[in-house]
Amino acid sequence: MIFSDFSSEFKMLDYLVSHSQLLIRSMRSREREYNIDIIFKGVRTLIIDSVFEGLEISLTDENQNIKLIEDHGFVVNHNYKVFLLENESGQKHFINAMAFGLFHNRLDIHETSLGRYDWGDLNDEMVLWYK
Repeated sequence: MIFSDFSSEFKMLDYLVSHSQLLIRSMRSREREYNIDIIFKGVRTLIIDSVFEGLEISLTDENQNIKLIEDHGFVVNHNYKVFLLENESGQKHFINAMAFGLFHNRLDIHETSLGRYDWGDLNDEMVLWYK
């Protein structure tokens, strides 16, 4: 397990085709004054829902990879990984991508953190970078 938060709701908020980036966000709330942004980079293939009640992210095992490669053309090599996203009820979803980062910020729901190269402009706090 790389990341886990079963107490928050996460939504697929943005996808930037030109940069192959996906943004999944848990909006700030009464309990938390910041958003949790999960940004996947180098995205090739997605098999996910748009809303997650709770979220855990890990890497898939070899048996899952073989099935995803055969059924959906996923790529697994030194650049691409298969990330397993599991919601609170145990439903499994998959993202074939190069890396993902976890950030805290105070952006509005209409503001995206995708496609930017200077994280400082977002008042972001990088929590995790996994590649």
